[in-house]
Amino acid sequence: MDEIELLVEETFKHFSENFDFLESEQSLIVNRKSVHDSDSLPERPGIIYHVQKTGLVFVIRALVSKNIQRDYLKILDCPEDYPSLRLQEVRSDLQSFLKFFMVENPSEAEIIHDQIHNRRFPVHEEIMCNLSDPGFSWWLTKKENGFQLSFTMSVTSNQNPIKLGPLGDREIALRKFQNFEELINSAGIGMNIQNEMNRVQFTDCEEFILEELKDLFEFGVINQTLKDLFKILARETTNVTLLEETWFYLHELAAMRRFWVQIQYDLNEEIYN
Repeated sequence: MDEIELLVEETFKHFSENFDFLESEQSLIVNRKSVHDSDSLPERPGIIYHVQKTGLVFVIRALVSKNIQRDYLKILDCPEDYPSLRLQEVRSDLQSFLKFFMVENPSEAEIIHDQIHNRRFPVHEEIMCNLSDPGFSWWLTKKENGFQLSFTMSVTSNQNPIKLGPLGDREIALRKFQNFEELINSAGIGMNIQNEMNRVQFTDCEEFILEELKDLFEFGVINQTLKDLFKILARETTNVTLLEETWFYLHELAAMRRFWVQIQYDLNEEIYN
């Protein structure tokens, strides 16, 4: 069992043990090779996509959908009407290559699309990237009193960092994390987010908050505890705009992370089938 297969297996295990309630709502990871009728497809927003893998590189061809069921069936009927998905060469087996990912609202699908559509990604980023090409992924390193997020491979430690995938722009992330720190401190809870060169340290905070954030970054889930925390923050802060922007940003990060876990599953499935 190689590292990718092990990562996917451990992720599935963690989902099944701790986040069963998410399956019906978000369908985190689903094998979508057999879609035979419209009843199998959700009438929800999301991403419809096709992963093109060539050697050690893959490209994600994606389309934003407000209704996956409607758009998926349209694509099956007339794939030539959707040239951006590059399905011409797989017409004989469309359902094996055309996949979908559900989100809570269309804006999350737009953000995922902007982040990944038509970009080339190495299958084994750790092998192909170096200091001059630091890669696209964020990395999470768990520490004794918190955790570290690194935005490039060059600053990851040797303490088994977890590859999170392309979760977004570094500068935007730094601003949003600073806003989150401000909200937490304004509620009298206390948090220290240290901004260093290409990495952020989350420390000096209640352990339950750090655990919630680690689950968000590692597995793309927002638990009830984090929702309850934001309800408390809503009562304590006068800056409602800041609160809402931070909340929506965390949801966007979670959706992007879940999508990237699914992409890793798709790649792993292709390798071992």
